[in-house]
Amino acid sequence: MTLWLFIVILAHLFYALVFIIDKYIVSRPLPHPVVYTFYVGVLSIFVWVLIPFGFSFPSSTQIILILLGGIVQIAGWIFFYKALNLGEVSRIVPFVGSFVAIFILILSSLLIKEHLSGEQILAFLLLVLGSLIISFKKKDVFRKPFILAIFSALLFAGFWVITKYIFLGSSFISGLVWVRTGVVIIALFLLLPRKNRQLIFKKTEELKPKTIRFFTGGRILSIVAGFLMYLAVFLGSVTLANSLQGLQYAFVLILALLFFRKIPGLKEEFSREIIVQKIIAIILISLGLFILII
Repeated sequence: MTLWLFIVILAHLFYALVFIIDKYIVSRPLPHPVVYTFYVGVLSIFVWVLIPFGFSFPSSTQIILILLGGIVQIAGWIFFYKALNLGEVSRIVPFVGSFVAIFILILSSLLIKEHLSGEQILAFLLLVLGSLIISFKKKDVFRKPFILAIFSALLFAGFWVITKYIFLGSSFISGLVWVRTGVVIIALFLLLPRKNRQLIFKKTEELKPKTIRFFTGGRILSIVAGFLMYLAVFLGSVTLANSLQGLQYAFVLILALLFFRKIPGLKEEFSREIIVQKIIAIILISLGLFILII
């Protein structure tokens, strides 16, 4: 459990950095989420460098699941980046993650028969509750960013359960290569509508060198974080791995506090009431983590 937990924590630290970079890019240089989703999806092709380290062809059932996984992942990103573009990063990210964990708990128990022990369920509840408290703002619940976030959470949950199912029938490297290849294939379908092609290539030509550097750095961090997260899902519980996203939100909050003056997209609220709310959430997340460690 110790190695698995370390891998998950490290993955969520890198993901926190990625989300801060994403907020900067989506809110300024790349205003349309389809553009960002396309490039994030297509760059998954770099996973092919792992092919020499363990590769086998999937069964017909796995091929269907691989393509389905690509569809729900791409759709989830589009909804997520739309929500991120409209809302506060330190609220949208934990809100999505909380519901991803809840949906995964339901889907994994129904579809892949993954069940948690009593202590793990308690840790899960604390982690998810902490994540929800970080993002909670009564008047926001029914606003458009959070409705989009709910849809993205359901799609992401479906993707992770599909991924775990594929891992159960393959090696880690082979499963990872095919899961990401499915995402690349579906991302390329975004080029079919003429409007998307014009949008993607026009925005690409308009990119500034600074934006390209941010994007490249974000994708490198995302690749590392993704590899660690996939490894954690392969080695352990897909439900717990995602419920630990509460740690990611603590990291996001700290980074938002550090950089909100430098990055215009980080229009966070840092009143005394909000800070107290988020400190309580972090305490709950820490308790959940402590239960997993002992």
